[in-house]
Amino acid sequence: MRPVWLIAKSVLIEAVRRREVYVIILLSLIVIGGVMSVNFFGMEGLTKFYRDVALEVMSIATALMVVVLSCRQLPREFENRTIYPLLAKPVGRVSFLLGKLLGVLFAAGFCFFLFMLIFLIGTWYLGGKIPWIHLAEYVYLQMLAMTIITTLGFLLSLIMNLDAAITIGIIFYLTANILTTGISYIYDFAGSVGKVILIIMNYGIPQLTLFDFSEKTVHAVIWRPLGIVTLCYLTLYAMVYIGVYFSLSMLLFRRREL
Repeated sequence: MRPVWLIAKSVLIEAVRRREVYVIILLSLIVIGGVMSVNFFGMEGLTKFYRDVALEVMSIATALMVVVLSCRQLPREFENRTIYPLLAKPVGRVSFLLGKLLGVLFAAGFCFFLFMLIFLIGTWYLGGKIPWIHLAEYVYLQMLAMTIITTLGFLLSLIMNLDAAITIGIIFYLTANILTTGISYIYDFAGSVGKVILIIMNYGIPQLTLFDFSEKTVHAVIWRPLGIVTLCYLTLYAMVYIGVYFSLSMLLFRRREL
């Protein structure tokens, strides 16, 4: 496991040093700060509105960072030829890819940590109560979604160029829920071949909305935290897609000539 941790550490250090992360956080902070400065709902309504906007901005900003970071990992290694000395050492391709995955997730956790500080300070400033259990479940489910996005980013970067992979990854994140909803609407009107294609798309595209616990966190007064059984089912659902995307990435990575 030592090579995995070393690779993950290098990815995290690189992500922390990149300006894009702090630009995304700064822009998010401006949006969140703007919400705090406009008290047009009364304090109680503003607190809920602040939570809603803050959590949504946190999710989108972290996801965009994860898409860019995951799609860059492998193409940059091939382009800079830094992958050759790594794989020449006793580091297998599975360990290499696992290290990259873990590093991107560490970077996502770093972003969430900074965003959580902003969120908690803003909630305290507005005098709202902090739903700790709901917030913990929100972060956990978001990290599951970020893991899916990371493995998909690896897969996209191995089948297309970097710019296309980032573009498709962002489009996937922003439209995945729309696609799955649209499939259910047009299924009855499709032909036999079309229905097969739609079924494949329906099971091939994860429903990321299942991991969005922001609304229930905002309205924590009327929503109970998720039970352990529900969290286990969501974890299993995520692990299926993570396993499929990671396995396909590993297959393409093994076939890639060095």
